[in-house]
Amino acid sequence: MRNFMYKMSMFMQGRYGADELNFALIVISVILALVSRFWMPWYVKLVLSIISFALLAFAIFRTVSTNIPQRTKENNFFKPAIKAVTGFFKLNYKRLRDGKTHRYYKCPNCKAQLRVPNVKGEHTIRCPKCKYQFNKKIR
Repeated sequence: MRNFMYKMSMFMQGRYGADELNFALIVISVILALVSRFWMPWYVKLVLSIISFALLAFAIFRTVSTNIPQRTKENNFFKPAIKAVTGFFKLNYKRLRDGKTHRYYKCPNCKAQLRVPNVKGEHTIRCPKCKYQFNKKIR
């Protein structure tokens, strides 16, 4: 076993390895493979299986690639997209979790999300990012 691990570490030297894009490709590939197992026409199963296999092959290709600048460029292009998606789900989770105790508002000036205690009345809200103040009435 030690010999195998040594050979693998020698093989991976100078290779790109795993990153966020590879992880996302593998997760999407597994989800598509699982979805293709449900009852549906055979041609839809075939297409989903081919797409799943292609994504998995691309993730493996990226992992063992020696073109590190290109793989880094691809990953940096992907990061803002995944950050937007995960940020959307995190914000909605927080809104559900804090629904009884807090309200969420957007700053009209810088569009930052602000969390305000859910206390009835007229409130002056000050954005911590841009220091803009605006009034909101909580009922």
